[in-house]
Amino acid sequence: MNIIHLSLMAVLFLLFLGLPIAFVLGLASLAWLFFAGLSLQAIPMRIFSGIDRFVLLAIPFFMLAGEIMNESGITTRLVRFVELLIGKIRGGLAHVNIYASILFAGISGSAIADVSALGSILIPSMEKQGYTKEFSAMITASSSIVGPIIPPSITIVLYGGVAGESIAGLFAAAIVPGLMIGVGQSVLVAAFAKKKDFPVQKVSFSRKEALLITKDALAALIMPLIILGGILGGVFTPTEAGAIACAYAMLVGFFLFGELKPGDIPHLLKNAARTSALLFIIIGMADILGWILAMEGIPSALAEHLMALTDNRYLLLLIIVGFLLFLGTWLEAGASIVMLAPIVPPMMIEIGFHPLQAGVIVVMGMLIGLITPPLGLCLFTASSVSGAEVEDIFREILPFITVHIVVLILVGIIPQITLLLPGLLGLG
Repeated sequence: MNIIHLSLMAVLFLLFLGLPIAFVLGLASLAWLFFAGLSLQAIPMRIFSGIDRFVLLAIPFFMLAGEIMNESGITTRLVRFVELLIGKIRGGLAHVNIYASILFAGISGSAIADVSALGSILIPSMEKQGYTKEFSAMITASSSIVGPIIPPSITIVLYGGVAGESIAGLFAAAIVPGLMIGVGQSVLVAAFAKKKDFPVQKVSFSRKEALLITKDALAALIMPLIILGGILGGVFTPTEAGAIACAYAMLVGFFLFGELKPGDIPHLLKNAARTSALLFIIIGMADILGWILAMEGIPSALAEHLMALTDNRYLLLLIIVGFLLFLGTWLEAGASIVMLAPIVPPMMIEIGFHPLQAGVIVVMGMLIGLITPPLGLCLFTASSVSGAEVEDIFREILPFITVHIVVLILVGIIPQITLLLPGLLGLG
């Protein structure tokens, strides 16, 4: 048994013990360097090179922009806007939950923020309309997965920074799959609405109210349009886009909505800094492991082993998807994406997948773990917000997990789902 096998076994053992992922990656890499007889000076050097990337500055900027927009009361305004558009159809509030998540995705880029912000508003409203507590929590958790897929996505910025892929290309590649998940969930809700006789919400807005609701929502939705338009059009980098998003969020919060106060800024900065620091520690440690795996030729070796099992590309895809789903149930999405970026995408590229397609598959596959036990961070958040038991929410969510998996497999089978838009924009 060689050193790399021992290091990988150490990773699994430390994860099983519940050690934080950053320490797991760092200790396993330290062991490999020690037994290989290499200088331990490589550790600080690799940590620094791992985080010394201009594109990664976009992460704290986007996190701060999301914090500011959440504090500005944008959630309520988006919910009312979607209610205005589709609130009157059968099962309207369930559809509102889904499409509010799609719109919220363009602001926060975070599934947990989606569940917390939208759940606190929509779950009580759905219960009053006659939906069960479990179904209300379930649809909130399930639709939140769209948040880290539809850009601007912190998860995609994280993946692109670690994998060295174009953030603009990944953003463009993720738009259609994210929308497919939202539409697929909406179709499922429509089927349930007819079968279970979901309530029809009696929404009535005057013309003046409708205009005010639309104005407020458009003011918020301009931000993702500016970000996406600027990045995809090559006007500014993702990092510059994050800074612009913060400036725009402050203008909206202070002057347009008037709900943001100067006293709010310190704790918003603290929240964004804390979360960003945790991610940067993980990124630095993961860079060491990625360097070691590249030196050992692990991605190529794994690709060869997979090809030896079968030369059927679709069967290989199912094996990879199964591996991602399994790992996602045990590891937090951001940490696992950082850890897998040096391994799985190069292996997928070796067997014929496009780099952008491979990136979207990895991100989507790991995010499903947010709504599956035992990790299931979105399930636990929805349970906390709603008061429903996690087990009951999970029973309700199974058909919606199927939608996520079907879309994930379609992304692997039909490359144009991810490659058409980047190709049209010259980013493929």
